[in-house]
Amino acid sequence: MRSVSLTIPDDVYFEVSSLPSREATLNDKLQLRLAIGLFVFQEVSLSKAAQLAGQNLIEFMNTLNGLGIPSFTYTEDMLNDDLKFVEKL
Repeated sequence: MRSVSLTIPDDVYFEVSSLPSREATLNDKLQLRLAIGLFVFQEVSLSKAAQLAGQNLIEFMNTLNGLGIPSFTYTEDMLNDDLKFVEKL
């Protein structure tokens, strides 16, 4: 595992460090938020984001759900494909 140094303005540091959360340290808070951001912008997969956040897959999906962020996309095309498949059974 690699370590990265991050410089942030004092006012941002204060705001982030005072955010209410379950994470114990500022590093944990930032790692979770980084994981969420990378997942939302489709830079990493759900499982990689969960790993970065230090959570198992179910915990991370629950975290996303609590924030109103879908953990997967189920498009209309996917639904139509599934319906066609079921009709063939």
